Amino acid sequence: MKNLNPYNDDPCSFLDDIIKTKRYSKKDPNYRIRLNVLIPNVKLYYNDYINAHNINNHLSLSPSISDNQNKNDLLKLYSSKDKKLIEFKYSRTTVYDNRIKKICQYCTINSCNTLDHIVPKEEYSEFAVNPLNLLPACSECNSYKGKYWKKGGNRLFLNLYTDILPDEQYLFVDLIFNTNQIEIKFKLENINGINSTLFNLICSHYSKLNLLNRFNTNSNEIISELIYQIKSFKNKLSILDIKESILDQIKSNKKEFGYNYYKSILEETLINSDEFIIKYT
Repeated sequence: MKNLNPYNDDPCSFLDDIIKTKRYSKKDPNYRIRLNVLIPNVKLYYNDYINAHNINNHLSLSPSISDNQNKNDLLKLYSSKDKKLIEFKYSRTTVYDNRIKKICQYCTINSCNTLDHIVPKEEYSEFAVNPLNLLPACSECNSYKGKYWKKGGNRLFLNLYTDILPDEQYLFVDLIFNTNQIEIKFKLENINGINSTLFNLICSHYSKLNLLNRFNTNSNEIISELIYQIKSFKNKLSILDIKESILDQIKSNKKEFGYNYYKSILEETLINSDEFIIKYT
């Protein structure tokens, strides 16, 4: 999991570009007319969102659109097939050397094939196409997240634009060696002094997205790949050199995918386990 760069251009201009793509429809010939009435106020609400974004306090936002017709008109602006929104998704996932990093940063398991609304569009229709409110994600995470984003005055999910992820490790894994297999159990622990409010939000995010169980499910393939990698070098390099080479690759992956990237955490734990090395080398 890694922070993403937020949209730095004018969100209101982004909104204007989306509106331009909405063509005249015989089924609803007055749609653009209604939008022209709505949009000046929506742009004022965008200023409220920018302020909330800048101080990382989206809980301060209150829904501003109550009329059902107005809500539906604004929700119609969002389409997963919209060219502007597709370009936006790719722009948020493009890394320093112009490669598109398709992995969903909510889970670091799947490809980000959707856009998540940080505050749900069903509740905040005025922000349905606000680029500061759109974050690339996979459909699985989006499904888990749904429309529930807060409880009891607290947010339930990380905002990867505004919640700065810690460099300290908080994701760990226990290894249980059985006769023919390794049982994997991922866990969260705050042994490195992460701010308690942030750590609680991390725990909520991982819990609501079922991440620890999803990591466990994906572990067998990672273990098999690591064992194959070790055995492929066994006749060419010493065990010490193999470990050093693999740890260098893990360090590189952490830089690209985040310090608590679950695959790297598992690989690092395995390669540093004497029992694993003895069993599979």
